[in-house]
Amino acid sequence: MVKKAIMAAAAILSAAFFILSASAAARADVDTLDEIEKVFKPAEACSKCHSDVYQQWKKSVHGESVLHSLEGIYQYVAEGILKEPDRQKRSVKAEAMKCFVCHAPMLDMASEKLMGEVLDSVKQSYKHGLPDAKKKSARETLARLNVSCFVCHNAKAVHPPGKPDQNTMYGVKAAGSSPFHSVKKTAFLDNAIFCMQCHGVYTAPDREQIICSTISQSYRDQYVAAGGQETCQDCHMRKKNRGHAFPGAYVLDTLKDSVTMLVNVRTVKDLPIDSTKWFPAAAVTIDLTNNAGHRLPDGCLWTARIVMDITAKDERGQTVWSRTEEFFQPGLDIEGNRTYNAWQIKDMLDFTLPPRKTTTEKYFAVFPEGAGKINLEVRLRYIHKKGVEFIMQNEKRTLRYE
Repeated sequence: MVKKAIMAAAAILSAAFFILSASAAARADVDTLDEIEKVFKPAEACSKCHSDVYQQWKKSVHGESVLHSLEGIYQYVAEGILKEPDRQKRSVKAEAMKCFVCHAPMLDMASEKLMGEVLDSVKQSYKHGLPDAKKKSARETLARLNVSCFVCHNAKAVHPPGKPDQNTMYGVKAAGSSPFHSVKKTAFLDNAIFCMQCHGVYTAPDREQIICSTISQSYRDQYVAAGGQETCQDCHMRKKNRGHAFPGAYVLDTLKDSVTMLVNVRTVKDLPIDSTKWFPAAAVTIDLTNNAGHRLPDGCLWTARIVMDITAKDERGQTVWSRTEEFFQPGLDIEGNRTYNAWQIKDMLDFTLPPRKTTTEKYFAVFPEGAGKINLEVRLRYIHKKGVEFIMQNEKRTLRYE
């Protein structure tokens, strides 16, 4: 009897979930986030049954896909939507969705009124002179917008032109059901093209191209074309049991795995032209192998760069020789000017580390006369933006001269 009662209660709950979802889904242009969340269930609703996956997701950039990119979204709102004449003539929602289609897909249900309120929260989160309490409140609102379980396992889980079924969660394992929703198996979630929906160049309904990331292009044209076999899911989920944390360039462990640095140094003596004195010198060769499935750096291509610093110091700690190399992908606007505004990037130059290849840098370093010992250091840094960087690799060599 108890078992039957539990099953009956579960059935009622499941039916209520379905009716609520179907009812909310039937409504377009809703005016509150509460109404949107009746369809796009927050991840917290899934945590009761999938607590381990939820905890992984909480650590991911997906879990804060708006807050994590708030600076760039703010710039687009303040300098693009609200100031560019051509954008001012258009629907605020249509323009805003050029960011939110990936960062907060649930806002496709939002009315112009609600979208205006969301953009007000974006502005308030950065507004100078606004009390901290107001900023905190604005960010709490924006924290409700993210790439949740429902986004990946329902809203974007069916390959176009198909549409996801209501009250259904899609996965890569066997089909079935739970007291809360049905489960359908799909190969789409296990294919790199699933991730490419957002991690690549986006073409808006009006045909404007937004080049926030070129990962999918380099994955296909450089990694797969060169014989690469692994998918996004293989590297960012299965390896090291990374799961739904989806670690990328903001996780040091992943960065260290992405590039192998091999430093070879040979001590020699140099006799400069028109000189009768020998100087201590070194032939330095550095091999950087990109182990990732796409170019590095990528993602926030307008600011991200990998910097290699090579420094030689004498026994007193004074720098006697140095070199710096940068690997990056500058974005260009339609007129060929470099821009750091993502929505204005329409072309790019590629000075990155290509996947499945080794980039070799060679140097001939000449040190001061009489130097007996040189401490050489090679450091590889991944810089996301000013103030946010990680040391990917660091190698030291001691060179001795007699």
